[in-house]
Amino acid sequence: MVHSLNKMKIYEVRPDTNNVQWVMPRVLGEAILDVLSFDCVKRNDELNNIRWFIYDPKTPKKNFYTGINGALVFDQSVYDSELLTILEIAGEILPLNMETGEKLYLLNILDCINVLDHDRSIRELYSDGTKGRVLQYAFHEDYLSESSLFKIPETSKVEILTYSGVKGNSLDEFYTLYKELGFTGLVFKELYPLHA
Repeated sequence: MVHSLNKMKIYEVRPDTNNVQWVMPRVLGEAILDVLSFDCVKRNDELNNIRWFIYDPKTPKKNFYTGINGALVFDQSVYDSELLTILEIAGEILPLNMETGEKLYLLNILDCINVLDHDRSIRELYSDGTKGRVLQYAFHEDYLSESSLFKIPETSKVEILTYSGVKGNSLDEFYTLYKELGFTGLVFKELYPLHA
């Protein structure tokens, strides 16, 4: 359990889909849905036999790629950087078998924690009374984990979260170190400021 500081924020992390290359598996039909499903379950060597390709090679390269919900795809420079430790804490790093021989990696985030504050969050309600997507997030700050990249059960198939302002050394947090190292390809949507 990590205790929050005064400037804590939680962000959704996602690829800048309009400005990064798409990584796709060479899989036909509905089997692609199984390949592209990352819901906090280990995948180990399951992706080894799948060939991957860049769908839009004329798009300028960035450090991070898109095409896979709930996972992060990144290049060798990210793998060789100080970010590697943070990525390893968050889950499993799987090399992708790229057709071009390029070295790309996929982070399958396994840290899925129950930190959404249901009493203070606002959810979309359907006519039958069931709850839909989260419209306004609130979190139990004291339940955040050591990993600064994580998921919550309510959105784990599609959403990756990160925090800033929690650890004493902000360079131990994904958000701050990503910015400090000047990496490209991701956008951070602020979901939850502790103090407005």
